[in-house]
Amino acid sequence: MAKALTFLGLILFVIVLVIVIVPHYRSDRPHGVTLTWQPPPPESGGEIVGYNVYRKTDETPKFVKIAERVRSPYEDTLVMSGRTYFYAVTSVDQSGRESRYSAVTRATVP
Repeated sequence: MAKALTFLGLILFVIVLVIVIVPHYRSDRPHGVTLTWQPPPPESGGEIVGYNVYRKTDETPKFVKIAERVRSPYEDTLVMSGRTYFYAVTSVDQSGRESRYSAVTRATVP
């Protein structure tokens, strides 16, 4: 009988650990938005050396640069669950000239 109670106690202990640890792990997992894009067609006068990534929310009236001279794909890990973000990308040539914004894309973080 003592062995049966010990075994039952061990099963209850394992179940309690799973219930306590798993939800905590999932709630701490960071969110991210991965952006990918295709380079524009080559033009005379400048080689693209990187891309600037801009982001805004419904609350911010203007885009803010969040990454400079990066490549595709880019992951924005500074996002919050339940928020919607808008992104635009620009290309930068070897002289530091920046293109106009790309088409704006929207991402809602779960």
